[in-house]
Amino acid sequence: MKVLYFFLTVNFLLSCLPLVLGAQETKKTPTNIFLFDRFTNGKILLTDERCIVTQFNYNCQTQELYFKAANKYQMMYNTSNVDTLYIQDRKFVPAHEGCRFLECISVGEETLLVDWKVRFYYKGKRSAMGVVSQAGGQASVDMDWMLNKGLSNPDNSVYKRDIQNTYWIILNGQQVSFSNLKSFLKLYPDTRRKAIRQLAKDQSINFDDPWQVAKLIIICQNF
Repeated sequence: MKVLYFFLTVNFLLSCLPLVLGAQETKKTPTNIFLFDRFTNGKILLTDERCIVTQFNYNCQTQELYFKAANKYQMMYNTSNVDTLYIQDRKFVPAHEGCRFLECISVGEETLLVDWKVRFYYKGKRSAMGVVSQAGGQASVDMDWMLNKGLSNPDNSVYKRDIQNTYWIILNGQQVSFSNLKSFLKLYPDTRRKAIRQLAKDQSINFDDPWQVAKLIIICQNF
């Protein structure tokens, strides 16, 4: 009976999905190593209540914050006195482990923390017409490069970008983390996993995209 009620609740929430998610604004995921396409206006609030206004960008590969100072771009090594970072309308807090920052996304009454991470894997050398030569004498056409979206170096090396975010949220009074659908499902009882898996499939939830993850969490909060 509980399982039937659960599935009926899921179906009802799906019918209300546009209303539930209407206020959830989608942002762009990174297209290279940086979170933003260019250095962007923002401000840092310090623990002593001072405020620093300048341009920022976040390196998702090295997980380091860069800022503009005296017409030069520098990396922030010390985050111990940082309270909050705002870049445009996006909010970040220091992880206090290394130089990392975590993005804050509202999910109902809770906050989803996003630990942005991008890795690159070597694909091969690019030659004429976007053809990438690989080990074993094989070759493939790099369509991303032909559409001016490829990632390459001056030596014509081509790399594949892989987003490997980790997410943190409070669930049942405890802070938990996950990085993909498999680890997300483990946070819920067995009786709910099948429905959540189907929901994620029906909604084409991509765990590389934090705003899609936030949508899934909002629905699960209302089960």
